[in-house]
Amino acid sequence: MPPNTETVTYTVPNTFTLDEIQERVKQGDALFIYEDKVYRVNRFLSKHPGGELAIRHVLGKDVTDEIRSMHPARVYEKMMKYYCIGDYVRELTPTTASAAPKFKQQHDDRMQAEWNGGMSVKAFDDAIAELHSKHSEDQKADRKVQKDLTMLEIRKSFRRLHEELFDRGMFECNRWRYAKECCRYVTFIYLALWLAFRGYETWHFVLSAIFMACFWHQLVFTAHDAGHNGITGRVEVDHLIGISIANFIGGLSIGWWKKNHNVHHIVTNHPEHDPDIQHIPFFAITTRFFNNIYSTYYKRVLEFDAASRFFVSYQHYLYYLVLSFGRFNLHRLSFLYLFFDKEVRNRKLELTGICVFFVWYSYVLSFMPSWTMVFAYIMISYMLTFPLHVQITLSHFGMSTEDMGPNEAFPAKQLRTTMDVDCPEWFDWFHGGLQYQCVHHLFPRLPRHNLRQCVPLVRRFCDETGLHYYMYDFTTGNGVVLGALKAVADQVHLMNDVAKYNAGVWSGDKAQE
Repeated sequence: MPPNTETVTYTVPNTFTLDEIQERVKQGDALFIYEDKVYRVNRFLSKHPGGELAIRHVLGKDVTDEIRSMHPARVYEKMMKYYCIGDYVRELTPTTASAAPKFKQQHDDRMQAEWNGGMSVKAFDDAIAELHSKHSEDQKADRKVQKDLTMLEIRKSFRRLHEELFDRGMFECNRWRYAKECCRYVTFIYLALWLAFRGYETWHFVLSAIFMACFWHQLVFTAHDAGHNGITGRVEVDHLIGISIANFIGGLSIGWWKKNHNVHHIVTNHPEHDPDIQHIPFFAITTRFFNNIYSTYYKRVLEFDAASRFFVSYQHYLYYLVLSFGRFNLHRLSFLYLFFDKEVRNRKLELTGICVFFVWYSYVLSFMPSWTMVFAYIMISYMLTFPLHVQITLSHFGMSTEDMGPNEAFPAKQLRTTMDVDCPEWFDWFHGGLQYQCVHHLFPRLPRHNLRQCVPLVRRFCDETGLHYYMYDFTTGNGVVLGALKAVADQVHLMNDVAKYNAGVWSGDKAQE
């Protein structure tokens, strides 16, 4: 070797194509793509604060937008680098150099339905069917327009929108708004307890139960923010705030909610994957539930049995009644999670919190003058939280449940499966500001107090990309949901009629023999 020379070693970086990534995922590797880098998170799956299932649903895909939307910057700027194993090589596809066209939405989101026939059932059915028909026509038109959209351009435009919101300070939490809300919470719980402890007339206790329901209804919105790490931005601190509110005050598991809700944000309105639309035997928002589908969340078959056929066939009539029992179901789901799930963080603390809830709530009930009043207090305080369950389901039950494939851009999927509810600004307190679910699903960590301010920017984004931004007023939104439920119920009635007809034909054939 000549003098004054040295050997230089060059390291060739690992590169992966999409096919190679997906093949390794099939073999058991946990790989995903972020910013054209490939990450392997096999050992991190069980440690993910948002639950293992939330990651498993995105394996083998480019999840840049999902990660940036659902995590603080330190996660993808500092923590994720330890899991990077190489570069992602995009397949070259022919593109045109023309500028991206601007679209103008032609849909009338203030659609109305005519109500003829007084207070009859037929008038109700006709009104919600008309709303569902108009809404479905819009969805079909959107599918035709959007099938030629370039997902890569949508992603680029979405990232520009994300940067603009960040520059405008929209992701900064105004904690003074929580101080204002706390005044409302304290007022509701004070009135509930004062009437329960000092009351002596029946109406005193009834009014106490109503204020208790209002207290729980409003408090959920702050628990929601804590679940999204949107109050302090620190996972452990916000998690403890969530436990304090949800478990100790509400008797519900914040851990269960986070696991459920994170999956919902990733696979919104997917019948097999999204637990927020898996409500068999009571509701089915698509006929796909007729096929006894397998739930990847509950890890069991959702059997469409005789009970399901009965409830679903009348689900548009039973919608509000069933939802009024929603809080009881949340207790059931919380206990199933805390006792049987293997991924529970702070299991003992959560169980302690729920025990404390039942202790203080039982103490309140001990002031009731009779067992009849105890029963009435429980039913009133629990069932009058039903507006919350209406608000939760309203933004999704009437929207698309189709699977558009792994290449659908994150913002396109969220806008296709989510509806916003418009209301006067002074009424935001009732919805907690979360009536703008489209904006929330696009930017889950955006403080809910800033969602209204972002609506014009999201509308502009949709006009630029050709995506449809669905927004209805509260009444119309309810009609759209009820109409969607009726459309599925009608299919159950049709199946029953066909079964009866076939049974009659079969009986006739046997008789002739």
